[in-house]
Amino acid sequence: MRGLFAPFRFLSVSGQPNTEFWLTQCIILASTVLGVYLASFAGFEIAVDFDRYQSTSDVYNLERSLEAEFVDNIEKVETWIADYPEGPMTWHAANLAPRERHKLDDMVWETMRYSQRTFEVDPAIITGVRRFYSDIEAQMTIMFMQQNANGMARNALKNMQEIVTTARTDIVPLLQSEIKRLDGELAKMTN
Repeated sequence: MRGLFAPFRFLSVSGQPNTEFWLTQCIILASTVLGVYLASFAGFEIAVDFDRYQSTSDVYNLERSLEAEFVDNIEKVETWIADYPEGPMTWHAANLAPRERHKLDDMVWETMRYSQRTFEVDPAIITGVRRFYSDIEAQMTIMFMQQNANGMARNALKNMQEIVTTARTDIVPLLQSEIKRLDGELAKMTN
């Protein structure tokens, strides 16, 4: 039996086995491994929570900016529709530069193309805003092509009013409810 433990002689102190020393060393090693594991797990959890907060915050800010621009554009189109009877030639006379005078703000909408968070926005919102811009642009093109205030121009104005009404009643409340939901999530994360 003595020959079996001979290679481990260096583990003993003064030729006597020192089990307390080695038991203590094993406990220290196990507690170090457990401590590193728990610390790394806690760090990972904090990193995931921070990434979730960052993502939610980015989408919230993106939607707030989109809402401001979208509501401004709806109001701008409503103003154009209301002002048309008083000055129809601002839409039809080429020398008055109607395309430059009647432009929608689209800085946020265009910037969203390059944002990594765009597709985290509710698809119904993105689709609704995209349709608004494309439908209004199509009606504006019809308006610009007319030489005067004729039936096609009036029909385009009527279509613009319907598009604006749909946007105001469907898309804006959806966007605002999504913003409120994200605001609530952010409040929960910070508490």
